Amino acid sequence: MSSHYFDYASSCPPFPEALEVFNSTAREYFANPSSNHLPGIKANELLESSKQRFLELCKFTSGKLVLTGNGTEANNLVIRGVMEKFPKGHLLLANDTHASAWFATEVYKKRVDVVPINSSGKIDFDKLKKMIKRNTILLSIVHVCNEIGTIHDIKTISEICCERGILLHVDGVQALGHITPDFEMTDVNFYTFSAHKFGGPRGVGGLLLNSENINPQILGGSQEYNLRAGTENLPGFLAALKALEMSTKIVPAETSRLRGLSEKFIKTLSEQVKDFKINSSKNGLPGLISLSFPGLTGINLVTELSLKGFAVSTGSACHAHNILPSRIIKALGRTYTEALGTLRISMGRDTTEDSTQTLAETLPQIVEKQRLLK
Repeated sequence: MSSHYFDYASSCPPFPEALEVFNSTAREYFANPSSNHLPGIKANELLESSKQRFLELCKFTSGKLVLTGNGTEANNLVIRGVMEKFPKGHLLLANDTHASAWFATEVYKKRVDVVPINSSGKIDFDKLKKMIKRNTILLSIVHVCNEIGTIHDIKTISEICCERGILLHVDGVQALGHITPDFEMTDVNFYTFSAHKFGGPRGVGGLLLNSENINPQILGGSQEYNLRAGTENLPGFLAALKALEMSTKIVPAETSRLRGLSEKFIKTLSEQVKDFKINSSKNGLPGLISLSFPGLTGINLVTELSLKGFAVSTGSACHAHNILPSRIIKALGRTYTEALGTLRISMGRDTTEDSTQTLAETLPQIVEKQRLLK
């Protein structure tokens, strides 16, 4: 790992304890949970009890947990599954959704409307209400925006959906294990997650659901309530459960610590660099800072910082090599040149004050150099 890792929003280093759980489970419970022999039955019992524990941690005990390979698959399962279940249904998609939900604007063009975000990255509730049609079946939003860290008011949005009789999908990939929800998760119909975002292994994602209004997308077996065929990744899921338990415990302390590091970083940077925009907010995801440097190119800043041992990003890892400006940053009202010069810095449990201070001192040098090259 880079000596100065500031890309936790892309992927979080796994907890060593979670990896130990993965190894021990893989050795002891290698049988297929769908098999009828004793080893298979034991594996299935462990799977079901672990799912219940995961649901308890998420305050979703009256719902179900469907395992997937990642958050992208989980989001696809929800959107494709609901849109296929209701062939004439209308989808509302928030403007700051991840690419794994945004694909719907191309696949279901005439059946999709985009809910705008304001200059603070928030959804306007009045505008949302006006966009709901008679045939609106689903609203898809993110709990936390992966590019700017906005934390959406899921409780209020869920109340709007309930009043209007539409399903609610919340992409919780950037939220689970990092913030404590201020609502009962069962207010949401579909909630998706990805384990590597909170210290679990890659290749483990999932969907919490309390609605049957969804069609499966991977066929060939009856696993996961007939919604996702394929042998379950039991070791991966047990490791994910361990990671969620550990990350959930440190949320209060980490929230305070990361907010403090962010404030010090912005203060130091502001003293040395003029003319830059802050896209993230103080009450957003702790430790996530989005900055725009007008006239510069984010990918060039990322490259130069990487050469000096710093791992940062321009935004979503799914578009890391895209030199076009982010639609989410532009949706905030930023100009093309402002959006093009965007940098995302995201901190986590191993981020130190010394490393953050070093980044705050190094970045101004690189910005000045890049500006002189223009």
